[in-house]
Amino acid sequence: MERRILLVEDNAQFREDFARALERAMAADSLDVVFVEADSLAEARARLREGGLDAALIDVRLPDGDGLDLVRELYDDAAGRIPTLVLTAYLDHTVAARAMDAGAQGALSKVVSVPETVEALKRLTSSGRSGG
Repeated sequence: MERRILLVEDNAQFREDFARALERAMAADSLDVVFVEADSLAEARARLREGGLDAALIDVRLPDGDGLDLVRELYDDAAGRIPTLVLTAYLDHTVAARAMDAGAQGALSKVVSVPETVEALKRLTSSGRSGG
C-alpha cells in the first residue's frame, strides 16, 4: 500500500535529496512511499487540499511563515487529522516542546540520519491512513 507523505521544506536541494534518500531507504524496507513536496506554507496548503496524504514532515522556518502554524491546522482539523513530524535545523527542547504543543507527534533535527527518520516515519504511518 502506497503511503503519501507531505514534505514541506523551502531549501529545494535539501528537500529533493532528503526525499529521494528516504524513498530509497523505505523501499529497501519494502515500504512504498511517495513524497509530495512543497516549499512554502501556501504550497503545502494547496497540496493538503488535494487530499490523499497519510503523514506530513514539516520544516519550522518557511519563507511565508511558521511551519508550526500548519502543524496546528492539521491537528485542529479533526476530520482530516494527519500525523505530523516537525523537521528543523534548530532543534532544541523549546522547539520540540512547541512542536508537541502544536500537535506534532515528534520533532527531528535536519542532521538526523536517514535510518532514524525512516523509523520515525514508519511509526507515524503504522496505524494506517489517517486523513487527507
